[in-house]
Amino acid sequence: MKKTLAAVAVLGAFAGSALAADVQLYGIVDTGLGYNHVDVDNFDKGVNLGDPVFGGSGTYSASDSDSFSMKSGQQSGSRFGFKGTEDLGNGLTVGFILENGILSDSGVDDGVAFNRESSLFVQGSFGRFAMGRLGSINNGQSSWAKIGMINAFGTSSWGGITAQVSNLMSTAGQWDNMIAYETPDFAGFKVFAQYGMGTKNENESSNDRYYAIGATYNNGPFAGYFAVDSINYQTAGLNNRFQNRDNVDDSLTVTLGGSYNFEVAKVYLGVQYFDEVKLNSLGGVTKDLIGGHDMNKAYNASAEDEGYSTVDALTVGNFLKVKGYGVSLTADAPVAGGKAMFGVGYVDAEAADSMTDMAKDAGYSADLDLKRYIVSVGYDYPFSKRTDVYAVASYSQDQLELKGAYSGDWDPSTYSLYVGLRHKF
Repeated sequence: MKKTLAAVAVLGAFAGSALAADVQLYGIVDTGLGYNHVDVDNFDKGVNLGDPVFGGSGTYSASDSDSFSMKSGQQSGSRFGFKGTEDLGNGLTVGFILENGILSDSGVDDGVAFNRESSLFVQGSFGRFAMGRLGSINNGQSSWAKIGMINAFGTSSWGGITAQVSNLMSTAGQWDNMIAYETPDFAGFKVFAQYGMGTKNENESSNDRYYAIGATYNNGPFAGYFAVDSINYQTAGLNNRFQNRDNVDDSLTVTLGGSYNFEVAKVYLGVQYFDEVKLNSLGGVTKDLIGGHDMNKAYNASAEDEGYSTVDALTVGNFLKVKGYGVSLTADAPVAGGKAMFGVGYVDAEAADSMTDMAKDAGYSADLDLKRYIVSVGYDYPFSKRTDVYAVASYSQDQLELKGAYSGDWDPSTYSLYVGLRHKF
């Protein structure tokens, strides 16, 4: 938060000169209340975290839960930002975007100023060229995010487990030190390309790097989206106990979808093939129970007990990678002055080759199978162009089977109900 305040102070100090260009302050405040019930099935009996790896104990368990809470960013992430442009003449424009996500229920951020986007761009007849911290086109945040156009619920969580993109497909998030290019509009058609150099040692094997190419089409009642992206996972420092190969298999996602406006309703369809993506890149109840940070912490604790390094632990924590596909079919329609939404989604995933190969290299077996079903309904009513109220109800169920070093068969599920208020400025 201190970084954010400092940045705001700097901008204020230069307000006089900034007014010489086109500079805007903008943002969204989204706050609501939600009820969420999670049925963990038999996770409460404990999940074996892989004794064959560490040679000792290590389990993770969870219990059914009911929660009622106030949450920020249920429909749209709460944020504020500054953006501006300057006309350099001859059709050339330079501009910037500085956007920071906040938690409107507590007033804090994640400790990183302008975490959603920090970019400088140049645009003209050639298109737009940008550098900085950017969201991928296969993501829901930043000015470069495009995948939300294939789903009526977009990419925001809506507070719970909904039939939105990031619970049904793998999305790539934000990347530091990114270079991005967007072509001019050709009769509604645009092409995008991105390269993220990584955070630490840029363009080195000690950090992840990101590649993407995609296209959008917007003309008349039809809108289309296509993207191929990949994460070049870090390889430096990996312990050969878990990875007896020169390289870690890179991720790949191929995403296709669009929408058609029938006037009485707008229908969206999205399909994605994914391979070598981390399990926790798919949202949902499984991420919370077995693919998220709690499990990684359990891994770390087990590793340290057995005398292994943090790097060893992190290697195992990133071990759960999957391949498969996700599908979403959603729609929205004008109802009683507002917008009603409906959506269903399905995910079918299994252990990626690197997961089974890594286990084989370490002398044991591991496999995974995941199926996910989601159904959601929602309604949004605008009080004005800037203020609206919303509600959403959703049910999600996962069918998860682990084999080998991990063993078990679980059907965790959750249902949620959320209401909230959103204001744009």
